[in-house]
Amino acid sequence: MRSADLRRRLRDAPIPDEHEARERGWRVVHAAYAGRRPVGASATAPRRLAVALAMAAIVLAVVLTPAGAKVVDLVRDVVKPNAREAKPLTALPAPGTLLVESDQGPWVVQRDGSQRLLGDYREAEWSPHGYYVAVTSEHQLSAVEPDGTVHWSLNRRAPSDPRWVPETGYRIAYRTGSSMRVVGGDGVEDHMLDPSVAPTPPAWRPVPLARAKMTQGEAGENVVAVAEPDGRIELIDADTLTVYWRTPRGPVPTELAWSADVARLVALSGSEVRVFSSGGKLLRTVRLPAGMEATDGAFAPTGKAFAVTGTMRTHHGLRSQALVIPLAESQPKPRPLLANTGTFSDLSWSPDGHWLLVAWRDADAWLFLRPRRPGDVQTAGQVSRQFSPGSTSGAKVPQPVGWCCTSIGGS
Repeated sequence: MRSADLRRRLRDAPIPDEHEARERGWRVVHAAYAGRRPVGASATAPRRLAVALAMAAIVLAVVLTPAGAKVVDLVRDVVKPNAREAKPLTALPAPGTLLVESDQGPWVVQRDGSQRLLGDYREAEWSPHGYYVAVTSEHQLSAVEPDGTVHWSLNRRAPSDPRWVPETGYRIAYRTGSSMRVVGGDGVEDHMLDPSVAPTPPAWRPVPLARAKMTQGEAGENVVAVAEPDGRIELIDADTLTVYWRTPRGPVPTELAWSADVARLVALSGSEVRVFSSGGKLLRTVRLPAGMEATDGAFAPTGKAFAVTGTMRTHHGLRSQALVIPLAESQPKPRPLLANTGTFSDLSWSPDGHWLLVAWRDADAWLFLRPRRPGDVQTAGQVSRQFSPGSTSGAKVPQPVGWCCTSIGGS
């Protein structure tokens, strides 16, 4: 049996007779302390007492585990990556093609490590199947091919957060100023979706629900969730402008994401993850560890696990964690994967869902980890130099923004 399988089984196994074990452990420690032999005043007495107390503390740590805890919680591997062991990025650890935003513009990175600069653009977003990339500049929204060929352009003031309809790519939602607009995947029929929205990227529903009845009418194929300035979330038909449902007010989310099976819509904001049903009902709220503020979040391709990065202030400075929340469970709890000083952010799952890429900004590094295999981490270092060739000043750490598709570019 592999060590990862053993850890997983230990983590999920209930502790038999936990309460009785706690009581027995206390009696053992108490009896050992009461029955110890008196010793004379000697130089070794304090040392012996310290050793005895340390051993007692270890026993208590094991037998006085809080109710519901698992044995593996005491020995769980939370990886502390080491930037000094980082190596240059020469290849991706899984099939697919990576989209990266840098000071010079967005790059396309093939699995063999080869990379191509798309042009002088700000943001970038894969279309379904990786056929095109939506890119933004100061006054334009454009669709370009992975080799940089421009397919079409639309003149708009400061467009941002472009998002394609999954599977079909028939629509792109994007923000401009405080409004949300929608344009066809071929660059035509641009129109207003919502004149006043929060600064949150939109989230298209992955697939239409078969004959699903919403609050008003029947949902069409091009349906998108948007965040309002007061924290409400609305589900809107991009073609008819029908609002199917609207949640109550709440924290303004920084991220909205649908699960692959369309059963859940996640709203990430501050220190909490709100989970809604496909009909807009709040199912649960998952709290992040105390003091942690989220920096990014992303659903696994299967839609059963939601990854989160976040930072917290400690006595020793800023510290970050990467977590996975198993939302398929009835009472999901964040499971830590990585922890270290600095800032973790910019998550991207590999297309097969086996790898998770985390940007470590303060270390100028990327971390490739396997959530199902604790401790399996590959670190790519000096990534800003790799995506800013010829730069003599400190470039910002490039942001991985999408790990797409196994069929494009020969990947």
